[in-house]
Amino acid sequence: MTIFFEDESQQKTTSDAVNDDVIRKLLQAKGQIFSVFGQVVFALSSVPRYRSQSLSDLSHLVIDPLSHDRIVIASKKEDDGTEETTLAPNAIAIWASVSEDVDVKIVEQVKAGVFPVRLKPTDWNSGQIVWLLDVIAPTRELATSVLSNFHTVAKQSQIKVHPVIGRLVDSDVLQSLIAKPGDETPSQTKQSIN
Repeated sequence: MTIFFEDESQQKTTSDAVNDDVIRKLLQAKGQIFSVFGQVVFALSSVPRYRSQSLSDLSHLVIDPLSHDRIVIASKKEDDGTEETTLAPNAIAIWASVSEDVDVKIVEQVKAGVFPVRLKPTDWNSGQIVWLLDVIAPTRELATSVLSNFHTVAKQSQIKVHPVIGRLVDSDVLQSLIAKPGDETPSQTKQSIN
């Protein structure tokens, strides 16, 4: 679309308005990124399994997955549907959609007891295999709720779940989400995912 201006002052006014709008949107996006980053770091600092991580670890723990849209933040809702406003951190899900090669690397790290799993920046969104790497929540109920609804975020029915999540959520819900019709018994299914 081409816009013709009658004079230079009209062009400058329109250009200034566009620039102001772009700047406003960029500042708004920057504020949202800072807010999300802060929420994730607050949630990580509230659980013992992340307390020994250093500031340099924030790059692979938060910045890389956040920049690849692989962090989900869930808030507890009030009865009227509004977000609950408490000092407790929100629930956080950290996930990746990886290639077969990266899937093998994650499985090797899990078997070696490595936690948190370390991925390269390019690994977070490298394929179609979905891994739920961690759920961080102030309560078991909220962690279970995040797990129950995660398939809507990942948009896949088959999801691999890091074994640490099994200790954080209701085991019945976990089994119902990972067991498929015709699969082996639930205990065998759990072992096959790990």
